[in-house]
Amino acid sequence: MRARWRRQMGTRRTRTVFYFLALASGIFLAFSVFSDVFVYKVFLPNPIAFAIAAQWMGFLFTLAVILFLSIPTNRTRRKSLGTRFDRSFYHLSLPSRKVVVSLLLAGLFAGIATFVYYLVTSSSGDISAVLPFAQFSIIYLMIGDLILIRDYPTNIEVQSILAITFGVLLIGMIPGVIDLGLLIIVVTLWGGGRAVSVFFQSRAKRREIRPGATTDSLNLRLWILLILNCSMTLFMLPFVTPEVILLLIYQLPIIIHWLMIPVIFTFLSFVLYIQALGKGKMSAVQGINSVSVVLGLPLNLLGSYLFPTVFSPISPDPFLWFIRIVGIVFVVSGIIALALSEMRGYVLVKRAPDCPDLMEKLYKIRGIRKVSSITGKWDLLVRVDIRSLGSARAKILRKIEETPGVQDMETHLILKEWD
Repeated sequence: MRARWRRQMGTRRTRTVFYFLALASGIFLAFSVFSDVFVYKVFLPNPIAFAIAAQWMGFLFTLAVILFLSIPTNRTRRKSLGTRFDRSFYHLSLPSRKVVVSLLLAGLFAGIATFVYYLVTSSSGDISAVLPFAQFSIIYLMIGDLILIRDYPTNIEVQSILAITFGVLLIGMIPGVIDLGLLIIVVTLWGGGRAVSVFFQSRAKRREIRPGATTDSLNLRLWILLILNCSMTLFMLPFVTPEVILLLIYQLPIIIHWLMIPVIFTFLSFVLYIQALGKGKMSAVQGINSVSVVLGLPLNLLGSYLFPTVFSPISPDPFLWFIRIVGIVFVVSGIIALALSEMRGYVLVKRAPDCPDLMEKLYKIRGIRKVSSITGKWDLLVRVDIRSLGSARAKILRKIEETPGVQDMETHLILKEWD
C-alpha cells in the first residue's frame, strides 16, 4: 500500500469557509436571541402573539429577499444576484421532489423546537441562561453523524462533545431561572427537535437535485420556514385567545420595524447554518455554532446595563461567575478539538481482474461515504470521512486493504480543500 500527500491549490479553502459559516451563524444566533428577548419584553409581552408575529414576519422577509436575489445578471438567466451568495441558487423555485420528504420532516421538528424556544425565552430575561440548553442537540447530532457515515465515535469526538455539554451546563447555572420541568422539556423537545430538524436539513442540502448541483440554502430556508410556521402555529392554536388576536391587529403595525431586527439576525443565522451543513459534519457545525453560548454572557451584561428592567440583573456572586468562566473554557476547548479532529481523504483502489463487483463490498465498510468507478490506472475512487488519523489507519484503511478483490490501493489525505 502506498500513501502520497499532495497539496491542493485553489482560491478558497473549504475548511476555512466551513469554520466561517458555522461561526458567523452562531454569532448571529446570539444577537437573534438578544433582540428576541428585548422586543418581546418591551413591545409585545405575550409569547403566543410574539411567536406568531416574529415567525410569519420572518417568512415574508425571506420571501422578499429571495425575490430580490432572483433578479438575473446574465441573458441566460443561469445566474442571479443570489448566485454570489450561494452558487447553487438561480431563482425562487419549488422544492425538488427528491427533497420534499426531508423538507417536511425538517420543518415539522423545527416547528416543535421553535414552540419550546418561545416558551423558554418568554420565561427568562437572561439570554445566557437560554442559549446553553439548546446545545444539547450536539449529542443527538453526533449520533446522527455516526448513522450517516456508519462508524463508531472516536475518543476525541466523545471528549469534545462531553466538554461542550458540560460547559453549557455550567454557563447555564442560574438558580431559579429555569426549573426542572422546563429543563426536561428543553432537553427533549428543543434539543431533540433541533437535532432531528438539522439531520433532515443536512440530507436535503447534500442531496443532488441535478448533475453537479445540490439544493440551495435560500430556497431551503424559505420552504422549511413555511412548514415550520404552519406546524408551530398549529401547536399554538389552543393558546390563541381574543387578547392575542387584538395584540396582533393593533400592536403589530406599530412595532413592525423593531420586529425586523430579530427577523434579519435569524435569517442570516439560518442561511449560514444551512450552508455550513453542506460542507461539514452536523455535530461539528453545531459545536462551532455553540459560540453563541459564550456570546450570551457579554450580551446579557450589556442588556442588563442598558435595559435593567428588561434583562436579568448581573449576579454579584463571584463563585457563580467562576463556574461560568470554567464553562466557557470547556465550550471553547471542545469546539476547537472537535473542529481539528475532522479529516477527509480519498483512496484509489485497483481491483483484481476476477472481482467485478467490488464497489458494493467497499461501500458496506463503515466510514466510507462514496465509491465511484473511474477510468485510468485505478478502478475505484473511494471517499472516506476520516475523523482521526488513528481511526483511519486502524479501521477503515485496513478493512479496505483486507477486502477480497483489492489488488492495490493508494491513500490521499486532504490537507486543504477549495470549492
